[in-house]
Amino acid sequence: MSLRVLLAVGVAVLYLSPVTLTRAGDRTEGTSCPSYVATVYEHQVILNPEPHVPLSRAAALEHMMRNLKVYEEQAARGAQIIVFPEDGIHGFNFSRLSISGYLETIPDPLTEDWNPCTQPDRHNQTEVLQSLSCMARRHQLYLVANMPDLQPCPLTSHPHLDPSQTPCPPDGRWQFNTDVVFRSDGSLAARYHKQNLFFEKEFDTPPRLEVVTFDTPFAGRFGVFTCFDILFHDPTVRLLEKVHKVMIFPTAWMNLLPLLTAVQIQRAVSLGANVTLLAANLRHDSKVMTGSGIFTPRLGSIPFKIQEVHSNVHSKSL
Repeated sequence: MSLRVLLAVGVAVLYLSPVTLTRAGDRTEGTSCPSYVATVYEHQVILNPEPHVPLSRAAALEHMMRNLKVYEEQAARGAQIIVFPEDGIHGFNFSRLSISGYLETIPDPLTEDWNPCTQPDRHNQTEVLQSLSCMARRHQLYLVANMPDLQPCPLTSHPHLDPSQTPCPPDGRWQFNTDVVFRSDGSLAARYHKQNLFFEKEFDTPPRLEVVTFDTPFAGRFGVFTCFDILFHDPTVRLLEKVHKVMIFPTAWMNLLPLLTAVQIQRAVSLGANVTLLAANLRHDSKVMTGSGIFTPRLGSIPFKIQEVHSNVHSKSL
């Protein structure tokens, strides 16, 4: 069966022989490990119909919780890692001001150990982080999602930055398009601020390049990058230099013929870089947003079978 058919049916499970993994912790090479189940979810996002109108925090939360309810249903499907798309919780087309009710301050897991589910009172206004954390903990899986982040100026989570080289935005805060990763116990494992923005006036470009990875006990090291990043040397090539097996790719990709369709780019990167790519795109017909999948450079020589059919979900045992 071709890749095209696999993606059209929605869910597929790809069985591989035991693979050589770099395990978290000791990072021992050459260990034969069991397969693991990875899922990417192409989400038909519930949008704010008036994204340029500022909402109260309560109204923004009500909107985001509608999308998170759908996430909860998908997280219960038995994967060990699930990837949700860029903008899947909050939507898009905001102004810098109108997105303010959606923002949460996401701590840097490199400097702070935090489990939002078991320590909900440590930080204020972190309801979405708590929801995602509890989702990961409840279903015992690694969870990757995308959400807007607010960081005060200067960027306190990177104290070694030279303030003279990273001027603060006029409103006194950074606003970032951000991927978050939670471990299966709900603790925050990684945070990545998108480097290459695509007409996203509500967000800032990070003052320094971030190359973000996280380790898992079942599949070693994963790298994280977002949407438009995939067309740029930074962070993509730098990330590939650190990660040799699996890349996580939340995206809100608008398909443009002839050379910029989502599946085309995703497959090309997987083949060209010799990595497995877990790509989760939004589904939005009027903006021609679709195209997700789990791509491996060895797909042509690996047997697979259809396990079940469910629209917009792609799952493989790797």
